[in-house]
Amino acid sequence: MLSLLFCSCQSNGIVQDAPGQSAVVADNSRTSVDWPGVYRGTLPCADCPGIDTKVTLRSDRTFRIEMVYIDRNVRPFIQEGSFSWYPDGLRIECVDRKGGRQLFQVGENRLFQLDGDGNLIPGEIAERFVLRKISDTVTTGPDASLQETYWKLTMMHGKPVPTPERQQEAHMVLERNGTRVHGSGGCNRFFGTCELLPGNRIHFSKLGSTMMACPDMMTEQRFFSMLEQVDRYSIKGNTLELYGARLASPIARFEAVYLR
Repeated sequence: MLSLLFCSCQSNGIVQDAPGQSAVVADNSRTSVDWPGVYRGTLPCADCPGIDTKVTLRSDRTFRIEMVYIDRNVRPFIQEGSFSWYPDGLRIECVDRKGGRQLFQVGENRLFQLDGDGNLIPGEIAERFVLRKISDTVTTGPDASLQETYWKLTMMHGKPVPTPERQQEAHMVLERNGTRVHGSGGCNRFFGTCELLPGNRIHFSKLGSTMMACPDMMTEQRFFSMLEQVDRYSIKGNTLELYGARLASPIARFEAVYLR
């Protein structure tokens, strides 16, 4: 229903940087704005007085969206999942566990709901798509499961891991039985065994992969080598960290991704 609402409210000629929006996009919201918290407002509705909307953004990059259609005797519509930042550090993509997708731009104490292409809603109705921050206090969702979760590699040896153009993102999935792992290094798919031990200890071994050649394989080679050094793990929210033996700092960090 929300997607139908969005279509009815859009107009032709939407541009990325519409006049009067420069104040919104001047800074990198991801690094300079205290964005975790609860945002609330009433969004437009095609056939009701409005949609009372509450969005909770957590520091572990999980979210919860609650929508109540005013003057309708229906249950609240709830979406939960994880969100990721666009490269510009201004916009986020929220993907729930069923594949539902919503886009927002993060401002100082405000969230701007975007259209399906990631653009701000232009014109006189723009202010009707703004949610305002009502609280800085949020509760952290449950920890993601180690097994049967798509873990996207985001950091390795203290450095961010970007997704190469025209290549798959580096990731891994531990199978439910806890003895097998598979994934991708970005170019080649890999597979192997894993052993779970008391005290959150984990060992990867017998890793093998396909043998494709890609332009930049340095990250992939380091990824495969790193896995064989892992001794233990830690999960907090949607973040998985892997540690080497007797190391206090993680050698790799992953983000749980809810696939569509």
